[in-house]
Amino acid sequence: MGACKLCGRMLFAVLRSNRAVAPCFRDVLGTAETKPPVRYCSSTSSTAYPTSESMREPGTKQKKTSINPEEVKKFNELANKWWDTKGDLRGLHSMNRLRVPLIRDTLIKQHGVNTQSRPLQGLRILDVGCGGGILSVPLAKLGAMVTGLDASEEAVKVASAHMAHDPSLKDTLTFIHGTVEGLVASEVRDHYDALVASEVIEHVDAVDDFVASSCDLVKPGGSLFFTTINRTNQSYYLAVVAAEYVLNVVARGTHNWNKFVTPNELKEELRANSCHPRLIHGMFYNPFSNRWSWSVSTEMNYALHAIKEPSDLGDKES
Repeated sequence: MGACKLCGRMLFAVLRSNRAVAPCFRDVLGTAETKPPVRYCSSTSSTAYPTSESMREPGTKQKKTSINPEEVKKFNELANKWWDTKGDLRGLHSMNRLRVPLIRDTLIKQHGVNTQSRPLQGLRILDVGCGGGILSVPLAKLGAMVTGLDASEEAVKVASAHMAHDPSLKDTLTFIHGTVEGLVASEVRDHYDALVASEVIEHVDAVDDFVASSCDLVKPGGSLFFTTINRTNQSYYLAVVAAEYVLNVVARGTHNWNKFVTPNELKEELRANSCHPRLIHGMFYNPFSNRWSWSVSTEMNYALHAIKEPSDLGDKES
């Protein structure tokens, strides 16, 4: 609740101190009602986010990939911005202060690996939607064998070029152009100790297919980590309207509120694929200080950790 009030105060302060942005704010809101319109993706679905059923080609049984070409195009255009820590993607860089310790500490506790300078040594991690490698690099420096996967070929080129400047990463970090569905189709299953999909799921077209393929890639007993944006009134006004059209924290058109996934929806998709949610944290971003902090509220951003059901149920954690 405190984070919610702070968000409201920040937005009010910006509008009050800079009257030039007020017309822009009104234009974006238009004649929208208090609650943003929810686009249900199929007549038989109770979910508001895109599913494989809603993404079928008309008149066919063929499902589209979870990757949206328009989303890939947007991220291709960010090629020269991935490693600008003060640019459009500065929020992703500062998010590492939360997500890297979360992943590290959870895996150390789960696998009992040592806590020296390379505490994740010996673990295989897949960083889905890795972009320019902002998260992949620090995970590899912790000793993990990291594979960065992205549907944007330009992002993969940037990530590979950046990695080339650090010889210490050549044996622990690989970047590949592709999708989770593509890896599953190539018979890469039950391979990774952990999969990370940070700020990705809100950009895919078929959430159910994306989650199912992600779960297939993780070993029984392995971990899945997600960070994303909740689909709430607050996220519409702050993550879309304020962030993109008022404060210009991210480029306009970066997010589609209808594609945001609620914690309960993500939990349901994971459970449907024999993965059990173990932890969920709310996250709060202050765009003025460019700092992230944990929050009791999941109304805006949240992080979720789940564990894939072990093949031997007797080994399952209590």
